[in-house]
Parts: sequence; structure tokens; C-alpha cells
Amino acid sequence: MRSKVLWVKTAILLAMFGLALTSMRAESPTFDEQGFLVRGLAYLRGEERGGHRGLRVGHPLGLNALNASLLVNDPTVVLPSADPSWRETSFHRPAELFLWEIGNDVEHIMFLARLPTLWLGLLMAAIAGRWAAEIVHLRNRDANRSRATVFAGLIGLVLLAFDPNVLAHMRLVTTDLGLAAAATIAGFALWHYFQRPSIARAAVGGIGLGLLLNTKFTALLFLPLFGLVALLGVVLSRRNRSFGTRALPISLAWKSLMVYVVLGFLALWIGNGVQTGQLSSSLPFVGSLGGADVPLSDYLDQLLDIGNRLEVSTPSFLLGRYSDSGWWFYFPVAFLAKTPLPTLLLLASALIFSLRELMRGSPEARFDTAALLIPPAGYFAIALTTDINLGYRHLLPVLPFLSVFIGTTLGEKLATAELTRRRVWPVATGILVGWLIVATIAIYPHYLAFFNVLVGGPNNGWRVLVDSNLDWGQDLKGLAEWQSKHNVGTLWLSYFGEARPEYYGIDYVGLDSFPPRLMDPEARPFFPDDPAPGWYAISATTLQGVHFNDHDVFRYFRQRKPSANIGHSILLFHVPQRGERVDILLGNLQLDELSADDFALLGSNAVIPRWFDAGQAVLLPDNSRSLWLALGDSELDPLLAPSLGLAGTAPTAESGHYRLYELAVPPRQDFREQDLLSLKQGNIAFGGEVQRVTEDGMLTLVSSWRQVGEPRPVKLFLHVLDEAGSIAAQWDGLDVHWQGWRPHDTLRQIHRIDLTGLPPGTYRLVTGAYDPSSLERWQSTSGEDFIELDKIVLP
Repeated sequence: MRSKVLWVKTAILLAMFGLALTSMRAESPTFDEQGFLVRGLAYLRGEERGGHRGLRVGHPLGLNALNASLLVNDPTVVLPSADPSWRETSFHRPAELFLWEIGNDVEHIMFLARLPTLWLGLLMAAIAGRWAAEIVHLRNRDANRSRATVFAGLIGLVLLAFDPNVLAHMRLVTTDLGLAAAATIAGFALWHYFQRPSIARAAVGGIGLGLLLNTKFTALLFLPLFGLVALLGVVLSRRNRSFGTRALPISLAWKSLMVYVVLGFLALWIGNGVQTGQLSSSLPFVGSLGGADVPLSDYLDQLLDIGNRLEVSTPSFLLGRYSDSGWWFYFPVAFLAKTPLPTLLLLASALIFSLRELMRGSPEARFDTAALLIPPAGYFAIALTTDINLGYRHLLPVLPFLSVFIGTTLGEKLATAELTRRRVWPVATGILVGWLIVATIAIYPHYLAFFNVLVGGPNNGWRVLVDSNLDWGQDLKGLAEWQSKHNVGTLWLSYFGEARPEYYGIDYVGLDSFPPRLMDPEARPFFPDDPAPGWYAISATTLQGVHFNDHDVFRYFRQRKPSANIGHSILLFHVPQRGERVDILLGNLQLDELSADDFALLGSNAVIPRWFDAGQAVLLPDNSRSLWLALGDSELDPLLAPSLGLAGTAPTAESGHYRLYELAVPPRQDFREQDLLSLKQGNIAFGGEVQRVTEDGMLTLVSSWRQVGEPRPVKLFLHVLDEAGSIAAQWDGLDVHWQGWRPHDTLRQIHRIDLTGLPPGTYRLVTGAYDPSSLERWQSTSGEDFIELDKIVLP
């Protein structure tokens, strides 16, 4: 019997391992993973941190170090320690460099870094199954003892092994699953102590507590909850002789408490490298302790950091509503929406049975119930008061306790003669457990997006909850595969996550995203009421506009059924073209600043925008069929007006802050290429000077340039060089947004250089282009990194 049960439990754990491991490979890095990982690896490698204590991520060190443990001796994985950001405490820039910008293999790193969390998930499930079996085994003495023990252990194990939320987070380099696993270990060790109190068991419990406190600062919430369980255990032991082997003399209780606390502290301290130092901030009541070195100073400083972060409002979403301060009912709704319905039904049944037996049960049974329900109930109750409503993941620590509770209660009842004769409860329980397994396999591999049938399943989840409940940036890799498989060209992309579309080879035009790195806010190509034609890939969180000032930026798509989805977290919409292509020049204005009525005058949704500073530059499309000009508050510079033939043209429409003109399409620009500048895949042709004016010591020059290749970041320069070749005066910049400088467009750029104060002499005038991020100059066809224009003689 025991060997068969062992084989069954092993098979369940292997299934859990297989589902998590194989689905893990499909996940792109999610939020927080890169920051946690770079912090843990920096610590384990002992990287110098410029005299300070390292990166601050707002969490203890333990799980970060554990996730980085398999990478420590890997020579192919390097840290960005040469970058100036490495000397700062912020983890954001070093994390971006580490994972995306210095050549590390992202797939290799994430696979090895996620394995430790996966092992923690297996350990948590195994302990939960063992805990449920031990409870039933110890408090039953009848003929059904063996059967009840088996049922309890298997139910407790299966409920975690096939919980989609557990499977989702046991594949990530984050702290949520680790907190749940450590809470399970610490809770089991505390309960185990009261079965036969001893100093050795108190020591094990203390070590479990120290491990728990090194996972996440919310673990501190378990201190009063475990304290309440321990107090109840002492009281029941003293008042009820029927506790038998659980008798706890006061002397042993005090000794155990001391050992528990001391070993807990030592486990936490050792887990932080036995670190000591001065506090950088003052603690409540005790201040900075006079600048003395104290143990765990880094831990305490991080704790103070997270306290400060809690004072910052956090945007959240629930059932179509938005808030920066959360709702008390957020977590109850999340629990009902994302917990598998079979688990909810089993929990309800277990609570009913438990309430019926609680008053007439033995002291042991009361203590067991308290040990299983006080921690999750207290933790859940505290969660109702928090302003941070980011996701179901914050409820993960309650799941192991509830699984053990369900296994214990139902396992015991299923084995009794009264119920087994009726057969209804064993059959019902079997059906519910089977339903859970089928539902979990059905959503493979997209476990993070799980929602139960009460809210319409994962396809409807984005209407109820977003962020880490559904969309944590995990499906960018899947989007790249979809784009390649369906041979779809450039996507319009709004992405919620820290992964990089370029890394996966996604061809895209960036829209509003979070973090806001995919689109230049000064070159917004999207008109919300009438989007351009094409395929749109929009993350669920950005679709709901949670982190945008305008929550309705994508309202057009929220009113429509997605054409497809990637892992339920990235929704795909196709917008057909309406009308012929229209070119619009936007001078100090954005496309989305036009009213819906004025945009409708364009007669098309295939609108191609170009952005420029009307007082400094203008872009001229080549062979445009329909050309419009929208000017904001700035006037078009007189030196540029002739290029557009704007003289005498009345606005087609006006508002309080812009004028809209329909232009006669100008003839093809007379462009005489003088030289070609190139850098990597970029090519820009120089067409020479259009006009030069020098008066009152100010040189004003209008140059002409044509985009030959695809747009890429670029800046222009105009330098006045002295006889030694040094820069005497200069102009640098680009007064158009490079994203709108499309192939074959001609740029007219005004350069203004103040020559006053320069000594008399002959100067050379040169121009060219450079990459604004690397400052690398583009090369001319002659091999030079500049183009010689003329000489200037100053009297």
C-alpha cells in the first residue's frame, strides 16, 4: 500500500515538474525578473559596488541569490559592472543592460535562473501533501486511519500540483512563490513542534522562520499569526490533558521560544552573509543607533525602502474601474475569479464540515484547524487593507494552508463508513479533482492567464483583472512566433513588460506602452478614434490603459472582439484600410490632438504623419497624392514657407490651438545629391545648401537632406572650424522626429550659428550626421566623417 501511494505521489510531482518545465520555455522574461536576478548575481559574485551596499529591489536577498545560484560560475554570463549605473542603488538600468544590451543569452540565463523557483514549488507541494497526511494519521485511531491518511495526502498534494496559479509563478524569477513555499515550511515546522515539543523541533522551526523572513518583507505578517498559533498551542496543552504526548511544561515552552527566536535570527543573518554595518536611515523608535555597526543593516535598509515605496500610489484595475488607492474587495474578487472553481467548491465543503466538527472536536483537532486557518485567514484579512492591488500572486501564501486544510478535512470524511456507503462524496470529490486536472492541462502553457468559468475563463479575464493576474509581459516571444508563422508585416505594438521586441525579431511600430520605451511621446502615430490600417498587438494591461493618464487611449479596440490572442495576454486586432493614403505634416502638433471631426476631413485612416518644429525645419514628402498641414501654436519659418507653397492658403479648419490646411501637392523636389552619408543600415543623401544669410554676426543656413534608407535615430551637425581644425562655433540637432522622416522625404533644416566673438580669419564650414546614442559619425562616400561645404572669411 505504501509503495503504491509513494509511486502515485511521485507521478503527481513529476507531472507538476513536467508542466512547469516545458511551459517555462515559452515565457518571455516578466516584470521584476531581470531586477531580482541581476541583484542576486551581483551579490553572489561579490561584485564591487562603488563603496555602497548594492542594488535595492525592495525585497530581502534570499530568493534573489537562490535564483542566481546556477549562474555564478557561468563564464558566458557577464554583469554590466563597467557602466556608470552600476555604482547607483537603482536596479533598473543595470538590469536592462544585463539582460538585453551587453550580449548575454537571455534564453540561457532565464532557464537556469528559473529552475530554483521550480524546485521550491515542488518542495511546497510535497510538504503540503505530507502535512495533510500527518495530521490525519495522528488524530485517527480507527480502521479507516490508513485510507484517510492516503486521501488527505493526495488531495493536499494534487490541489497544489495542478493549481494553475502555482504553476504560473513557480516558473519565474520572482519572490511570490518563494514566499508561499517558505511559509509552508515554517508553518509545518511550527505545527510539527506541538506534536511532540522538544528543543530540536523548536530549532527546526526557528530555521524555517529565518528562511521565511529572507524571502519577502510581507513575510513579517506571519510573525503575529504564527505567534497566535503558538499561543493557542500552549494554552490548549496546559488546559487539556488529552493532548497526551503534546504536553508542554512552561520551562520547555520558554526554552523553546528562546531557541526558536535565536535560530530564526541566525538563519536570517547567515542567509544575508552574516552582514553587519551602519544603518543609512533611522529606524522607528531607535533611530540609527548612534552610527554603530549592527547585524542585518542591509536588510533593515531594504525594509525601510519598501516602506517608502508603499507611500507611492500604485495604479490598479478591477472590473472596468481604476484606482490609485485600491479597493478593500480587490483580493476577494481576485480570489473568486482566479482560483479554480473545483478548488473553491472543495474549500466550501471543507469549511462546512470543519464548522460542524469544530465545537465537538478534540483539542488536537482544534489546534490543527487553527494552525491551518489562522495564517491564511489573517494574511488575507491584512491584504484587504492594503492600497497595493497588483495581483493574485500576493495571495499565493494562503494556497498551501488551504490545500492542507481541504485535504485534511475531506480526506478524513471520505474514509469514514458513513460517507463511503453513500458514495456521493467520494464521487463528487473525484469529479472535482479530475475537473481541476483537466482545466489545468487545457490552459497549458498559459498558466498566468488562468481565470475560472465564473468570469468567463481566460478569454474574458482582461475585462476583470490585468497586470500580473494575466499580463506580465510573458508572451512577447509568442507574439514573434505568431508574426513569423502568419507572415504578418509590421505590427502596431503596445506592450506591457520589460522584454525587448527587437530581441525576438518583432517588426513593429511602437504605441503607448508601459514602461514607455516603445514610442517617442513627441511622435505619436496613433489616432484613437480612427486607427490606421494594419494588425495591432495590444497587451491586456495597456488595452485597459491602467498606467496611462488617459485610460481610454485604446477604447476603439476595447469595443471590438479580438481577432486572435497570444497567451490571452496580448490581444490582436485587424483594422482594414479606409480611403487612399494621406500625408500630413505636423508642425508642433500631434495627430491625436486633432478633433475627430477634423480628422474625418482627411477622408482616410491611412494617414502618414511627419513631425517637425515649424520654426526650424520641414519635411517634404515625395509624390504625395493628398497632402495636409497642421500647425500648432508656432508659425512656419519664412525661410521654409516657399517649400510648401503655403502663401495665400486659408485654413480648412481651425481650433483653439491648431490650424489645418489642405495643400496643393508640391511638385517633385529639385534635389541634387552631393554626397551620401551611411551608418550601419542607414543612408541619408546631402543635397547642399538651399539658402544662406549672414547678418549681425549670425550665420543662418538652410540645408537639404533626403532619406534614402529606413528611418533611424540621427542628429545633424554644422561646424565652423578654425585653421587648426578645432571647432570654433557649432550647431547640433535635428528639428524633425526621425521616426517620421520616411524614405525619399526631403528635409529642409535651418541652422543658426552665432559668429560674434570669433577672431578675424578664414574658417571652414563642414556638416554631417551622427548617431545620438553612441555619438558615432556617419561616413560619407569619400570615407570622411563630414562633408566640406565652404570657407567663411571673417574680417
